Amino acid sequence: MRFLAVSTLLLSLAGCSTVSDPFLETGSIRPDAPPLSSDVAPDFAAALLPAAGAVESVRQTVRDDDLEQTIVYANATAMAGENALTVRIGLPGKGAAFRRAPTRGAILAEMRASLPGVAMTIEPAPGGNMHGVYGYATGALGASGSCLYAWQYVKRIAPAAEATAVGQWRAPAYAAQVRLRFCDPAIPRERIAALMDGLRLKPVTRETLDMLRFAAGNGSIRAKAAPVVAAETVSVEPRRVAKRSVVAEEPAGESAAVARTVRVPLPGEILAEDDKREVKVAKVPLPETTAALD
Repeated sequence: MRFLAVSTLLLSLAGCSTVSDPFLETGSIRPDAPPLSSDVAPDFAAALLPAAGAVESVRQTVRDDDLEQTIVYANATAMAGENALTVRIGLPGKGAAFRRAPTRGAILAEMRASLPGVAMTIEPAPGGNMHGVYGYATGALGASGSCLYAWQYVKRIAPAAEATAVGQWRAPAYAAQVRLRFCDPAIPRERIAALMDGLRLKPVTRETLDMLRFAAGNGSIRAKAAPVVAAETVSVEPRRVAKRSVVAEEPAGESAAVARTVRVPLPGEILAEDDKREVKVAKVPLPETTAALD
């Protein structure tokens, strides 16, 4: 019985020692923090739109297999809102947005939110660029300007090396949803859709998303120029002045009375003895010059 009790005790102790304690184990921990939107340099833009002008800023949010960028261009109109190209890139498994084109109802809701007060008309004939067809709507803006809202679904964005059958089988098939909101006071309505013709999406792989994730926060901040303060100038004119007035130390707010005066001699002039008084001025040395100062 004694041997049986000792054996049972040892087995129970051995069993306790095999219980896993997560606080005593080590290993790599994957952070589960929400993705943050950040500014990056224009060089990291996922799309190019040459006819739209220079890029003002690029805002992006990178997730595991999902990227969203807002590429902002200058807005020369008085309308509120940004001229922006929005690009969303992800795997088809991330949602319906990466599996099919948007519906008409979704586009109408997006246009009302992006262009309030502008009468937009969806054009029946779609446009086309190097990535396929795209839909668009236009609206008049003032006497000669117009607004454009365009949308496009690109089924696959991949480098040329992955365009083969083997490359498509091995690499993830990233798709893209593109939106363009652009208003200009000088481009007529019949020509503004040409902006979308020049769209160029950059090839995207898993390594591209990793690079953009580490590029977050590298955007440049435009520092405001310091205000230029004009230096105070003093006009110096040599002329005969009997006496130069110097304000002595007095409490603020009192009348500007001349406390003491001192005679500033001109070349060749001899002062009287009573004019050679020593005047005490608050930390303001007299200039060493023969010219009289106002």
